[in-house]
Amino acid sequence: MSAARALLLDALVIAPRRYRMAVLPPDAASAEAAGAETAIAWALEVRRRSEDAAQAGELFTRQLAELIRAALVPGGGDPAFQALVLRSLEPEVEEYVRLAAKEAADRRVVRSAVDAVAHPGKLRDGVDGGLRDALAKLHELSKSQAWPELRKGMEALGPRLRGDDVSLQALDRLEKGTALRQSPAVQRYLALCEQRGPQAGTDAALASGRASARAGDVAEAATVDALRDIAELMNALEGGHRVVRGLRTPRGFPGAAGKAKDEWDAAIVREFQGEADVLLLVEVKAAPAAATPDFTRLARGLERLAEAGREGAWEFASADGPVRIAADALRRLQPPGRALPAHVIYACTAEPESRPQLLGAATRAVLLAEPASVAFARDLARGGSASHERLASVWEDLARAPRLRSALHQYDTARLVREAMLHPQDLLAAVALSSSRP
Repeated sequence: MSAARALLLDALVIAPRRYRMAVLPPDAASAEAAGAETAIAWALEVRRRSEDAAQAGELFTRQLAELIRAALVPGGGDPAFQALVLRSLEPEVEEYVRLAAKEAADRRVVRSAVDAVAHPGKLRDGVDGGLRDALAKLHELSKSQAWPELRKGMEALGPRLRGDDVSLQALDRLEKGTALRQSPAVQRYLALCEQRGPQAGTDAALASGRASARAGDVAEAATVDALRDIAELMNALEGGHRVVRGLRTPRGFPGAAGKAKDEWDAAIVREFQGEADVLLLVEVKAAPAAATPDFTRLARGLERLAEAGREGAWEFASADGPVRIAADALRRLQPPGRALPAHVIYACTAEPESRPQLLGAATRAVLLAEPASVAFARDLARGGSASHERLASVWEDLARAPRLRSALHQYDTARLVREAMLHPQDLLAAVALSSSRP
């Protein structure tokens, strides 16, 4: 092993883990005393380890029932879950949601049909003045999404503007959706949706996306600066080390792309005789909690890279120019079990949470969205009483349903991810410390 690689690996071991996951309570009583979310996280981990499942199952269903009751509290609960329950209670809401899913496509179909005869570019002098005005009006109604008025205008023109079955069916759905949107139940649903965050495509959603992108850019820039300083310290021992950003898996690379990560934020590589070795591969996150949902995709990406073959090199594009990475360097990225290789890390520059959430937000949402949970909540919303035993199917499905696998492993995944998460300045300080040792 080269002196520079040994230096980096030593630093990776001694660097502090400021984002490390909190420890679960030692027993059921302590878990229950800590609150519903902690109790559920404890029970999930017991289930994953197949330890004392009966006691943990009873605690799980009781605390899931408490979580559901808290989520239903008006004004202080979980608006996303309340919207889901309202959708299951109100047929009008369910129909509206179904129509809204097709709305963008239906708009395109109707506008295309109208533009085919009423686009301003088609309304030339050869068209009768009255007809030209009527068609221009139709075009404006289509642009303004005034669907009932558009239908009336089309009917008034009769056979001169007869839409085909596809466009007429799309217009039917758009009209129905517009009418349903005015119903009290749908208005309540939309209000709940607004509380859970800006809807996709809105100005607020775009602003939120831009803010997140800026936070990510800041974290990535700070990480790259630290990695370049680390590369210089490594170059003091032997040359050839540099930082590359935005490595992209080449086309034609072996293995299934699927949901595997195919772009890598940053890496320290050492180039020698036209080929590069990967000494450190880094995924940057602006917030610690963002890494856990990303872990499966990252692990799949590493498994795919490890299929590089036994000889030769692969050319990766990057923001710093092409890099030919040796196949054996890519094979060393194979994850050992569920953990990450020692030289693959998450980097984060955010302040550590005062206490990381033991029950992840994604897991909480998955458990609340289970059919048994929604049915339990629906009965409560109707004023009935429901026994937590009705939630036993959620507990039973944890061990066998693929849709719940991420929930079952949620604490273990978060623990693995946080153990591999470093602040870039902490790693730089650890490398500097290691390099100063005799």
